[in-house]
Amino acid sequence: MTFRFAAPLAVLMMTLPAAAGDFKPYEKASFDRLVASGQPVLVHVHADWCPTCKRQLSVLGPMLADPANASITPVTVNFDTETGFKRAYKVGNQSTLIVFKGGREVARSFYETDIAAIGGLLARVR
Repeated sequence: MTFRFAAPLAVLMMTLPAAAGDFKPYEKASFDRLVASGQPVLVHVHADWCPTCKRQLSVLGPMLADPANASITPVTVNFDTETGFKRAYKVGNQSTLIVFKGGREVARSFYETDIAAIGGLLARVR
């Protein structure tokens, strides 16, 4: 049995933008260590039912796949279940993007789906 399409499929898969699966799910202890390390971190506070959150992921995927953003660790926080995170970081809305660098928050946006605006947010942590 041969798979004539295996090589082209592999090439296609490598060129697809980053997906929601590339985000690390929030876990308090590992998140705290990551932020304390000073590394650039992008947090996407999302809800599965939120259309704006889905649009943000479609914008973030290609941006995070760009080698210029390779140093950024994306983390996803579930708005509906992570009440401790929401309280600690004063998050009142799903589709919130927060960027950390040097162990502290450096920028935040709400409901943003504009490519240029999100690009500017990511530029804050490069």
